[in-house]
Amino acid sequence: MALQFVKQLADDDAHVIATARLCLTEDGRLVPDTDEAARWLFCVPGAPIKRADAERYGLLDEPEPEPEPEEKAAATPANKARGRATNK
Repeated sequence: MALQFVKQLADDDAHVIATARLCLTEDGRLVPDTDEAARWLFCVPGAPIKRADAERYGLLDEPEPEPEPEEKAAATPANKARGRATNK
């Protein structure tokens, strides 16, 4: 289950922008500030967060980019298999 509190990209690709106030718990989990287990403030709305930290805590709701498909359909080789020979 991913927390969906980071949606906007910052000016660079190394950071994302927080959209909610998040806190850390005693055991290192990231929770909303309204959670009873929240102990330390992690970020406030509008604050840049390192992309590595956002990935570690499951904050990114972006799907992984799919790899570009190779152009194999345009360069399909000819079928050189021979059919059954007829008896003459």
